[in-house]
Amino acid sequence: MPVAPNALERLVLLRLNRGPGPVLDLVGGASERAVGLALEMGVFDALADKPATLPELAEWVDCAPEGLDPLLGFLVALGYLSRDGDDYANTAMTRAWLLDDPESVAPWLRFWDEVAFPFWDEHLETAVRTGNPPQTLYEWLDDHPEHWRVTHEGFRAAAAVLAPAVIGKLDLPEGARVLDVGGGHGLYAAELAAENPDATVTVFDSEHAREVATETAEQAGAGYRIAFEAGDYTTDPLDSDGEGYDVALLFNVVHAHDGAETTALLERVHEALRPGGTLYVLDQFEGTARTALGRATVGFVGLTYLVTLGQRAHTVDDVEDWLEEAGFTVEGRESFLTAPGLSLFVAERTN
Repeated sequence: MPVAPNALERLVLLRLNRGPGPVLDLVGGASERAVGLALEMGVFDALADKPATLPELAEWVDCAPEGLDPLLGFLVALGYLSRDGDDYANTAMTRAWLLDDPESVAPWLRFWDEVAFPFWDEHLETAVRTGNPPQTLYEWLDDHPEHWRVTHEGFRAAAAVLAPAVIGKLDLPEGARVLDVGGGHGLYAAELAAENPDATVTVFDSEHAREVATETAEQAGAGYRIAFEAGDYTTDPLDSDGEGYDVALLFNVVHAHDGAETTALLERVHEALRPGGTLYVLDQFEGTARTALGRATVGFVGLTYLVTLGQRAHTVDDVEDWLEEAGFTVEGRESFLTAPGLSLFVAERTN
């Protein structure tokens, strides 16, 4: 887990500045790599059913005991493992968030370890110095399609943590036809269909998302009410049958586009909705966090958008202006206690 200094350490390192506070970042960076390796090796899964000694665990994960020993020691210090005598075991946090479970964030960590941070290593300086990466992460993925699955699985894992709270804020009319623009992994569509048995959902995204989205729908038992339509949401028709949708979702999409692109996309969604239809826009927005962790999270997200997409986190005022320009009336905006900086716009097609 992130290093949590005790009261004395916080006083010396952070308040009095009598010690090198940046050492916390050094340890934190190393912890991400250590946890990523443990996930790849299957250390936590090996301890899922019962504790094990170092020799037993080394045999299970096909590793030299003398190499595994310091890794386990670091994971104990970080709070991912506990040690009782010679036995190692998963902690409550590891059992809750890193084992194979619908709410596990392990695939999200794998995405960062295998895809996002390597992309950072290659393009961070260029993006900062020039204002743009030489290519976006999505362009890179098109050149390396073998990484698309771990990417969508990572995005799905991140969404699984938020989905119950988000879906709880959506109000659907009876028998709603829902369009999930850029829905990718399909988790929000599946959760929405599960909560609204008379609703049907169309996930509109690139072909590379179909496999994971279909898998998500089938696992939720809602596959027969969720359709996947492959296309480019910036150019292809969003309402191919011309019947119109009652509700549209635009979740974690607008951060990938500048103001003009976002307005154009909102206008396309406007056309796909029936008069009086509702649009929900979910994303991380600049200036919405109120705590130190929240501000750091939004700052991290903003830098990530620059490095991976050549974009920045938008402000809520900008998004509200773009919605109104595209023909929507903003009805409200919701925030989430467990997701600093995340906001959900509720807007209605008024013409």
